[in-house]
Amino acid sequence: MMKLRDLMTSTVYTIGSEQSIVTAASQMRELNVGSLVVMRGDSVEGILTTWDMVSGCLGAGHDPHECLVFSHMSSPVHTGRVDMDAVEAARVMAERGVSRLPVVDESGTMVGIVTYANLSRVMEQLTRDLLGGWERPVT
Repeated sequence: MMKLRDLMTSTVYTIGSEQSIVTAASQMRELNVGSLVVMRGDSVEGILTTWDMVSGCLGAGHDPHECLVFSHMSSPVHTGRVDMDAVEAARVMAERGVSRLPVVDESGTMVGIVTYANLSRVMEQLTRDLLGGWERPVT
């Protein structure tokens, strides 16, 4: 079975928890991403999504210049290990109701991220492989 090290996205965009929502939104726009992993030093502290910003800050009528990432990020963060298989990661994500799973190595350092999009491509290929094994030649 495929491991997270083989399907994760190695480029992970991060932000500090003390940055403003405006800074986060600007960074997301510039990078064309819908989330940022919130870091405190080398530790994953949370994940900030566009939904977190809209529902927590803007939707509540707060000033996004004054709102801090820390106040609106999703936390605690569930992580996956580089040696975790894709099916287990999908199960964890479904049980926890998360669509992104930061991936850590043996020392606990974040080395990538897995999303539902990454997992869906793997599951699609797995399905093709399984169904391909059932094909019978036409006689």
